[in-house]
Amino acid sequence: MRKRILILLPVVLLTMLGCLAGKAERAPRTDPGPVPGVQELKPASELALLMRVMAVHADSVKVALNKGAKKLPPYPKAIAALLTATPTDGMHIDPITFPTFSKDYQAKVDALYNAARNDRRTAYNALVQSCANCHGTHCPGPLMRIKKMYLKDEE
Repeated sequence: MRKRILILLPVVLLTMLGCLAGKAERAPRTDPGPVPGVQELKPASELALLMRVMAVHADSVKVALNKGAKKLPPYPKAIAALLTATPTDGMHIDPITFPTFSKDYQAKVDALYNAARNDRRTAYNALVQSCANCHGTHCPGPLMRIKKMYLKDEE
């Protein structure tokens, strides 16, 4: 037994020394710098932030309608700034069609909040359609998300 310990002890010590020496020899990592092809994101514009508020509002209305809630979520007062919100740099906003789409969206929100309870699902889908109409000509990126917002018949 003692012989085994005397043989194993140097083996264990040498193994530990080898591990420690290997760590000391490793070169410290250096910062590789910027990765080519990675695009830095710009801060979100006023219009982009407002669109996010609009999407969250639409999602909350959809949930309320699916639950059969008597009341809708609070009216999104932020949409008043839709016509004046600054778009993302480099994004072309057509001065003729964008105001038309914006006013249509605002009218659809008003119609949703003024609709009888039985008509809210139709009014909501009309609201979502107004989003799709605008994004069909301006910034089509969100169209996939918008298509998922529609209420199906009696979900």
